[in-house]
Amino acid sequence: MNRLAGWTLGLALMTGSLVLVGCAGPGAQMRPEQMADQVAALKKKAGSEEQNRLLMQAQAKQISDQKDYQVGPEDLLNVQFFGNDNLNREIRVNGQGEISLPLVGDIKVAGKSPLDIEKQLVKLYGSNYLKNPSITVNVKEYRHQRVSITGAVAKPGTYEMIGPKTLLEMLATAGGLQDHSAEKPGDFVQVIRNRSAAGIRQAAENPAAGQAPETLVIDLHQLLKQGDMSLNVPIRNGDIINVPFAGNAFVLGAVRKPGSIPVKGKLTVSQAIATAGGLDTILSTNKVTVVRYGPNGQPESIQVNLKRVIAQQEPDILLKDQDVVMAGEGQIRKALLIFREMVPGAATMGSRAIAAP
Repeated sequence: MNRLAGWTLGLALMTGSLVLVGCAGPGAQMRPEQMADQVAALKKKAGSEEQNRLLMQAQAKQISDQKDYQVGPEDLLNVQFFGNDNLNREIRVNGQGEISLPLVGDIKVAGKSPLDIEKQLVKLYGSNYLKNPSITVNVKEYRHQRVSITGAVAKPGTYEMIGPKTLLEMLATAGGLQDHSAEKPGDFVQVIRNRSAAGIRQAAENPAAGQAPETLVIDLHQLLKQGDMSLNVPIRNGDIINVPFAGNAFVLGAVRKPGSIPVKGKLTVSQAIATAGGLDTILSTNKVTVVRYGPNGQPESIQVNLKRVIAQQEPDILLKDQDVVMAGEGQIRKALLIFREMVPGAATMGSRAIAAP
């Protein structure tokens, strides 16, 4: 093929490419069914980094003491009196949450930690019967306890909890966090529990506050990624652990890694683009379209100029569940890229044209 014929073929290919690009460009050119197919395919991808991190931290975290465990009915306590072995007892907590010991009689222990019970016994025996008593209390057998785990976990349900457990251990018992790309966990875990004794007293003093249960809100990012073990709270009998689902946005078009992104926290358009690997350096423009579906399923297009967003000349839009972010592809840039790849000897010219502002 001579040089003239080659250039003729190249121009014909470029013209055809422009026509094709016009049919599948970034705006309204992509048909709704094409977008739906891409979104459906993206929902099948990816796993959860939080899943492995959760399981590893749960295995690494072992409870070495019982200071946070609250004793309850049916627990078997081992009470040791140093230097007074005749007072030692293994005694089970009765249905009223009490134990009975020599000299002091019935003692309410339900809802108290072993350390609190030790202090209580030291005070009782030291005031009337023993001089500077040394008393230790350990839980020899734990009663069966129930904890419900719901939301974005692999195996939601109700679990038996024997002995002291932490939040991470119970989440691991439920198979860890959900790892389906379409159903990822959000940023927080809720631990819903009955009010403590102090909470009940406050509610009695202020009836308007009601008897609503307490809710602990745990930041998953801070716990799992930053390793803040102070958030790995002890779990109690009757607690409900709820892991809310995060929504998903979908990033398509001229980005390096198109895919689905959990809408956790305050996710903006520029953050979504960055999470998808950033804009394609050759094909992309600064024009981004956010397709948002209303309550009736009607799509709304929101135009964003990424360059102006980065320059803080226009707001960085917060994304919502099921938003589709389309990073625009320049039609001329795409056509010249195809021309460069298909026409021998045109690489230099194509690169200069594509790189031109």
